[in-house]
Amino acid sequence: MIQAIQNIDGYEAMTPQEIADALKATGVTARPIDRAALVHLLNIRGMLRKVVSNNSDEKWTGTVLAMQDAILAQGTNDQKEAIRLWFSHITNVSNNKWDTTDPAFAVGFWQMFQFFAGVPNMPSTADFEAIAALGGGWLHAEVTAAQVTAALANQSRIAAQTAIIARINAVDSAVTAALDSESTPAEITAAAESAWGGQ
Repeated sequence: MIQAIQNIDGYEAMTPQEIADALKATGVTARPIDRAALVHLLNIRGMLRKVVSNNSDEKWTGTVLAMQDAILAQGTNDQKEAIRLWFSHITNVSNNKWDTTDPAFAVGFWQMFQFFAGVPNMPSTADFEAIAALGGGWLHAEVTAAQVTAALANQSRIAAQTAIIARINAVDSAVTAALDSESTPAEITAAAESAWGGQ
């Protein structure tokens, strides 16, 4: 989790709850979603079904199209780009996966879930969750401020331990060098103190 936290711009100035909310908003899943499995799921759940298929014309039906129409009519530019990107991945057979481990793809889908889940004639909460389950579920959906606090505290402990180990290693090297040069006890002590203080 600490790597994901550190990937958030300005996390150092954020509260644990703000960080938890930012992690959730990435919408990332545990693994990429296989496109063929996604298309099958969309078809089974009535979210997207092809009704006409030939080289010159394709027609689709389902709640995904209703959501797309709503976004294209009234959504923000980011939302429009997200639905276009998602729909192109779904319908393009050359794509093998929808990589929701990458926030560039996952954020838009998470926002669709937040805005449209359960709205009449739109994909249901269960629909969105079933799609996320194809990727092992949303990685940070249940993260809490307490978990963020614990992860940051653990990272601080690790950083402190690393710094102390570096100082110990520096002292060891300085003392070894002083012994090899047959320094006096006072010179060895001075070298050790200098190495400790210099880290």
